[in-house]
Amino acid sequence: MLNKNIHQSETMLKAAQSSDAVGNFIRVANIIANLDIILTEAKNLSLTAKNARVVALRAGDSAFGFKPITNFIDEFSDQTIKTTAEITNLSNQLFTLALAVVRCSNFINHIQMAKSASDNKALDILLSNGCDDLTIKSKALEHAIFNLESYFEDIQKQMRSAEYIAVTSRVEASNAGDFSESLQGVSDFIASAAKRIKAAVTDNLSEISKLRGVMR
Repeated sequence: MLNKNIHQSETMLKAAQSSDAVGNFIRVANIIANLDIILTEAKNLSLTAKNARVVALRAGDSAFGFKPITNFIDEFSDQTIKTTAEITNLSNQLFTLALAVVRCSNFINHIQMAKSASDNKALDILLSNGCDDLTIKSKALEHAIFNLESYFEDIQKQMRSAEYIAVTSRVEASNAGDFSESLQGVSDFIASAAKRIKAAVTDNLSEISKLRGVMR
């Protein structure tokens, strides 16, 4: 009876581990989906900076204060694109590791079920190897998650700068005469893009927090 209870407990534990592995895989997929949003918005910001520079040049002295702002927009949008590209490379590794963890968990479950129907000692070796492999891949996944978190925190800082620039650019746009409306549109776009990027980053940091909680 005791052995039966132990076996049932082990089976339930393996099922829970498999469920966690699948949940982690889904969270990683969500992180990668949000990266597309961040990269798209960053590229749009870069394009907006170029368009704003053209408008500022046409406006001449009336938009004198707006010209350096376009340089700032270029700088943080380029930095965000660069950071996002680095995150994408790391996320691809994360995706591969998360998938590997799911496969290891499923393999262990299959071996566990086979053990319940057979006393073949070879299954013990397979199970031990599978558990060792799962531990290695889980630790690698955890390490990748920690690295990813710092990148998203960097983007959050960049977006705080973007929000400040949006406020500053509105003031400068109001002094641009006939070009005021066009430059005001640039300021509004910066603010809205920064907001969307921050939302995507916040979602990803939340997913990372959940991943860390499950893997502790």
